[in-house]
Amino acid sequence: MSRATEASGILQFGRFTVVPLRRELLVDGVAIELGSRAFDVLLALIEGGGTVLSKDDLIGRVWSGQIVEENNLQVQIAALRKALAEDRDLIRTVPGRGYQFTGEVGLPGAPIVTTPPSSPTNLPRSASELIGRETELGEVTQLITAQRLVTLIGAGGIGKTRLSVEAGYGSPSWVPSRTPPWCR
Repeated sequence: MSRATEASGILQFGRFTVVPLRRELLVDGVAIELGSRAFDVLLALIEGGGTVLSKDDLIGRVWSGQIVEENNLQVQIAALRKALAEDRDLIRTVPGRGYQFTGEVGLPGAPIVTTPPSSPTNLPRSASELIGRETELGEVTQLITAQRLVTLIGAGGIGKTRLSVEAGYGSPSWVPSRTPPWCR
């Protein structure tokens, strides 16, 4: 545990509270069962301050000096995500790089500043900018503005889902009166 965590004592993100000295994770004030290694992984991710921590870095912090298989870290991340339940996306996997804690951490009682969602839909957020698909994006946007149902077809892996999600965010037709019930 770092000096920052020791000094602040209790940390809060969303409906969760972390009490490092008692090694507890509380959800809405109720303690949830979490193993000691999973708790250490959570603390390491929080102390990372939103940076991506490599698997080797996390293993070094949690199992310091011990020889551990990468699978052990995956098991602890899975246990953390299970404990976080519907907020499991607070721990983000960055393929080929490691893991990142995406929550806004603050002290209990202090207001936690969060940014409001930029869209009223349940579309997933893009991890990166869409590059080189402006023409296709314009075509899809025109189609979904004019048609109730649009299907994108093509070979696997060419970016149909990525294009459709981007079009869903940028289309002026996605207003609550036209949003299908399954997208609300």
